[in-house]
Amino acid sequence: MPIRPARRITETSPKNFGMFAKAVQMKGDLIHLELGMPAEDTPQHIKDATIAALQAGHVHYSDLQGIPELRDAIAEKLRRQNAMDITADEVIVTNGLTQASFAAFMAFLDAGDEALLLAPYYPQHIGKAELAGAKVTIAPLDAANGFAINRTLLEPHITAATKVIALINPCNPTGRVYTRAELQIIADLAQEYDLLVLSDEVYEEITYDNAAHISIASLPGMKERTISMFA
Repeated sequence: MPIRPARRITETSPKNFGMFAKAVQMKGDLIHLELGMPAEDTPQHIKDATIAALQAGHVHYSDLQGIPELRDAIAEKLRRQNAMDITADEVIVTNGLTQASFAAFMAFLDAGDEALLLAPYYPQHIGKAELAGAKVTIAPLDAANGFAINRTLLEPHITAATKVIALINPCNPTGRVYTRAELQIIADLAQEYDLLVLSDEVYEEITYDNAAHISIASLPGMKERTISMFA
């Protein structure tokens, strides 16, 4: 009898890297946008610091939350750049946003809960919510309005089972950088319906045309109900 995967894998949305698989088969000079992978080499001073750390014997298990010096630096950056009232004790270091978001979905969603995604959405978040046993609800935004956040498009999809709103800002795949007024709509809904916001801000540094990235956790009343995730 063949070994079969668990139903949590086979009965959730398909997980594939379709665009990536197609892109790697193509020849010529391509600008790869199917993965969030920088084209630039790692800066030399980072390579040198990594080599020095290895040679100094820093090769064993680290602090499970992240080394204190790193968490201090991250907290200082979040206070300075993101206007978030954060201490190092509130920072957890992961090996990337995929691990961070997976941990957040698994930590805050139970079977029967619902997660609200804004469409167009990052498809990987669907599988994470489903693996946690939750149902995914999609709130389509209006392309004619530049995919702006609109309360009338979101609120009808909130039910008694809704537990989290997954926010991506700047948005993948639309590229929209949400304004403070748009984020306030999410904040108002989260507070009125007692929801948690899982805020994916991995592209915070990639903004154009004088758009300003704002962390939703910096809005009044949102620190306590936001999981903010960065690169």
